[in-house]
Amino acid sequence: MKHYIIAKFKNREDTERLLPEITELFNRTLEIEGVDAVVIHKNNSTRENRFSIMIEMTVTPEGLERYDVCEPHKLWKSKYGSLLEAKAIFDCEE
Repeated sequence: MKHYIIAKFKNREDTERLLPEITELFNRTLEIEGVDAVVIHKNNSTRENRFSIMIEMTVTPEGLERYDVCEPHKLWKSKYGSLLEAKAIFDCEE
């Protein structure tokens, strides 16, 4: 299945500044059994009403459960949550 995290930073400059460390953080989730792929897409539009990044994960249902309780997910929420204006989570079949 696909698990998408779509996030908009309060400060648009945070996208460029934080992208390398967010990429590194989510690449750590590949060590979790059932997390098969991670791709981070950066928005290429300068329009104010656009989200900043989309994190696309390919996971099994069990992998998603493991991801929910893993250290990178906890760090994502604690370190970056307050920097976000908005976030959407979307799960679907491939």
